[in-house]
Amino acid sequence: MKSIIKRLFFVVLITSVLPVYSQDYSFEELIVQKELNPSSYIEAKREAIKQSLPIGIKLQEGILIDVLKVENGKLLYSVFKNLLHPFEDGEVMTYDQIINKYNLSDAQINWGNSKSENQQTDASDTKLLLIPDWGNDNVLAFDPITGNLVNANFIPPNPGNLASPKHALLNPAGFISVSDQITDLVQKFDTAGLYLGVFAPAGGVNNAILDNIRGHGYRPNGNLVVTVGSGANSNGIPEFDNAGNYLGNFIANGSGGLNSPFDILFRTNDVLVTASTSDAAHRYDLNGNYIDNLISGINFPQDIYELPNGNLAVAVFSSPSGLGIYTPNGNQLHFFTSVTGLRSVYLLPGGTYLVTNSAGLHEIDSTNGALIRTIYSTSNLQYISYVDYSIIPVELTSFTAKVSGRSVVLNWTTATELNNSGFEIERKESDDINQNSEWVNIGFVNGNGTSSASHSYTFIDDLTLTHNQTLSYRLKQIDFDGSFQYSQVIDVNILNPMEFRLEQNYPNPFNPSTTISFNIPTDGFVNLQVFDIMGNQIAELLNKETKAGLHSIEFDASGLASGTYFYKLQAGGNIEVQKMLLLK
Repeated sequence: MKSIIKRLFFVVLITSVLPVYSQDYSFEELIVQKELNPSSYIEAKREAIKQSLPIGIKLQEGILIDVLKVENGKLLYSVFKNLLHPFEDGEVMTYDQIINKYNLSDAQINWGNSKSENQQTDASDTKLLLIPDWGNDNVLAFDPITGNLVNANFIPPNPGNLASPKHALLNPAGFISVSDQITDLVQKFDTAGLYLGVFAPAGGVNNAILDNIRGHGYRPNGNLVVTVGSGANSNGIPEFDNAGNYLGNFIANGSGGLNSPFDILFRTNDVLVTASTSDAAHRYDLNGNYIDNLISGINFPQDIYELPNGNLAVAVFSSPSGLGIYTPNGNQLHFFTSVTGLRSVYLLPGGTYLVTNSAGLHEIDSTNGALIRTIYSTSNLQYISYVDYSIIPVELTSFTAKVSGRSVVLNWTTATELNNSGFEIERKESDDINQNSEWVNIGFVNGNGTSSASHSYTFIDDLTLTHNQTLSYRLKQIDFDGSFQYSQVIDVNILNPMEFRLEQNYPNPFNPSTTISFNIPTDGFVNLQVFDIMGNQIAELLNKETKAGLHSIEFDASGLASGTYFYKLQAGGNIEVQKMLLLK
């Protein structure tokens, strides 16, 4: 009987220590698979939460444990024992094996519904380093001077919208764009971390365009470009306008051997794209045409970063792994290996590098690559991006003026605002007498401070208008620190009040309402109608006797589809037609 018990004990003991995952892959290969396509990792996170198991554990001795995948019905964890070289001594274990081997009583545990170490801290500075974290599905902020943590929840976890955030960038319009590898979307956040909605593709998920996306960037014209790793558009770089509409591919699928692209860098005269499977930094011209491979033979390059002196820094993920420094022409200068498994790199002003890997954020010496310190320890930090949203101008998207009765009505809208105290309105008169008149401040309209939302403003200039007079207007946008910039100048010609005319609607394009203004020289019967592009009448806005003068009518198109429409004014023997665009 004792021998049977002894044999049973031996079987149980062997079962508890043998791995339960397929040994067809090494530890490094399993982590690489997670990096290329994190769907199995996301599945494991969901399963861990479902079973009330941790998704991440940080032990006092510096060991990091992170869910990896589900295999043979078991939830598996990756165990990183070497924070500088995460592939060395790494293990794959079940939760039972972990609690049998390690003391978790004083460990920091992330259960998936409470974010350990993610207390909100002050991040009032507009200059930050943003780093997404797959573990918590959020974006952290670090100081761009020291590298120290500023805010562990700059963009908080956003279930359903962030599942594997890879890259956070400042859009030229002033919001934060985050490419998410699992949701297949580039999401939009304001500079306070508030979710604003889907940026691209416009309309939501479209796997024919974006599937398994990684890093993204912006062309000099402001258009978005995104690296795509899977699906019908794999190995291509699609392009989107500032509204997230797909414009086609900036770089064609597989151009120059491009295979599994990860990051894109625009330089003055060319574009570089790193690719994990083609093991290269491919070079293209500014129109997306392939030139050559600037750097070849690097095993799974991820982030590529241009240094102030024009040299290039490349984070190399797989063995041989490390930080490669290259001349602008692609010649290697250094290859630092004190920290490996790299995803991203950034040069601090003091001359040291920040790098991320599967164990956190580290600072290394730029001359010999020696480790200086580990700044933040976690298993899933991704790309490092510098943002400075203090330099975003107040972006005017429209500025118009029209005569209304005995006044001039100024209307303007903004797409983004930062540090906007408000607008001074300035006017200059020009007629036969005042040929050289000066700009005069005629009023002030308060701004909306800092905002990535669109805002509309109106100012009415009440004055006695004279015939054949030209008035010029401009806006002086003033920041809270006193700095300012001028808008373009617009002129208003004071025409004969006896003239029949139909004005362009405002705003245009519009959603869902707009104002149509017209002038009639005499009392009479007036008809104002709206037609679709096929000539079908869809609204009659006015059909009655009307007094002479300038009139304005609001048109509400809430029940109409996006598209081009026409409006026609008829008074006496006069007819005039204008075109307007409804964009929903």
